[in-house]
Amino acid sequence: MDETVTVRLSAEQRKEIVKQANKTGEGVSEYILKATEQRISRELQEQRAGELNLGSELDYIADAVVEDVEEATNVDTEQELFYSVALWDLIASEFPADKRATAMEEATDKLEEEVETIRNKEGQE
Repeated sequence: MDETVTVRLSAEQRKEIVKQANKTGEGVSEYILKATEQRISRELQEQRAGELNLGSELDYIADAVVEDVEEATNVDTEQELFYSVALWDLIASEFPADKRATAMEEATDKLEEEVETIRNKEGQE
């Protein structure tokens, strides 16, 4: 590479570029060249996607993935309760009454913790 390019930067911009270049173990010129190449590559990919009209298709795929993830993580608490009751009925015959009583006593605390967790999650949304 024999060509020289001069770039005008503020002192703050230069300081940040030097800092980032040092982090990657590269010289400033090498760092700026790689950043420029990455930007050109990104712009060419966007241009090709536009030419092939892939943008709308990629948006559709992304929306479908988000919807699938939301469905998978959306817990129906009523259904979960039914499963818990059914499971309790199944294991009731395998444990003596005193152990079941202890489990039921502890269940209140665990249920309160779960309710608090759900409230906290809903408060964050």
